[in-house]
Amino acid sequence: MTWITSYAKRFWREDDGVTIVEMVIIVAVILILIIPTLASLGEAEDAKLKELQEKISK
Repeated sequence: MTWITSYAKRFWREDDGVTIVEMVIIVAVILILIIPTLASLGEAEDAKLKELQEKISK
């Protein structure tokens, strides 16, 4: 238990811990923006492929 408390104290004092938290927040925000965009692009691609398939089958 003592190594956990010493690690937590060291994490709180060092600036690296803040940097890691900031990087995690930045990555999370980027993913929140990218995932819906990729999903909508996938849906648009599916619609184009279906349209192309209908044109080919005629």
